[in-house]
Amino acid sequence: MNGSWIVPFKGRNYSGTYALNFLWRSGCVYVMDNHRVALWCWLQELKLDRTHSLLHIDLHTETVQSQIEKLLDNLPASWDLTIDEYLHHAYEVNKLLGEVPVFGWDNYLSIYFAKFSDAIKRCYFATHEERNAPNFHSVYKIDLWNLPNCFSESLDKNQGPWIVNIDLDYFFWKDWKTDVMVSEAYLSACFKPLRKKIDDGTVKALTISLTPHEEYTGGWENSENLATRILAYLGIDFHLPES
Repeated sequence: MNGSWIVPFKGRNYSGTYALNFLWRSGCVYVMDNHRVALWCWLQELKLDRTHSLLHIDLHTETVQSQIEKLLDNLPASWDLTIDEYLHHAYEVNKLLGEVPVFGWDNYLSIYFAKFSDAIKRCYFATHEERNAPNFHSVYKIDLWNLPNCFSESLDKNQGPWIVNIDLDYFFWKDWKTDVMVSEAYLSACFKPLRKKIDDGTVKALTISLTPHEEYTGGWENSENLATRILAYLGIDFHLPES
C-alpha cells in the first residue's frame, strides 16, 4: 500500500463508540474504522480557525449534542495533539460512569461546529438521518442521486479549502439487506472527480471511515471491499492485512 500507519492495524475487532482498530494515511487521505478520529486528521492538514468548507457524507449526522456544554468545558488546552493524546483525552460523566473519552464517533462534528463554525464558509451534508440536526446555521442538504454532481461541480475552489468526510455506511442498504446500494458507475462518477480536486488543492483533507458494523455495512469484509474500490478511483492501493 502506498501509505503509512498512524495507528497500526490491531485486527478486525469491534469498533463501537470509542475503539479504534487502525488509522492509515496516504498524503491527505486518511482511512480508519472509527470516525471519531476524523477531527484529529483534519487538524493535521488545515488550520481549522481559518476559512474552509466541509462536505459530510454519512448515514448519520454525527452531531449528538446531549453533553455538548460539558464536552466543550473539557476540551484539551491545545489542538496540537498526538493521536494518543486525542484518543485518550477524557472527562468524567458522573461518579457512577466515571471517565469516558471526549471524542466519540457521534459527537466529534458537534465539537467541530461549536469551536470552528466562524471559519466554515460552506457546509454540505449528504446523510440519511434526520435526527440530531447539525449545530451549524447553514447546512446544504445533498441527495444521494445528486452526490456525483456535488463532487464535480459543488466543490468550488473559491469556497475552499475543502474537507471531505465520508462514512462508508452511507452507501449501504439499511434494514433490508446489507449490500452496497449504488453502482460501480456511480462510484466512478463520485471519486474520479474527487481525485482531481485533491490534485489541484481544492480538497485538503479526505477522511474515510469503514464503520465495519454488521448493522450498517455488514461487517469488515463488505466495508473493506468498498474502501478498496473507492480508493482505487483515487489512485490509492488499499488492503488491510489478513490478520
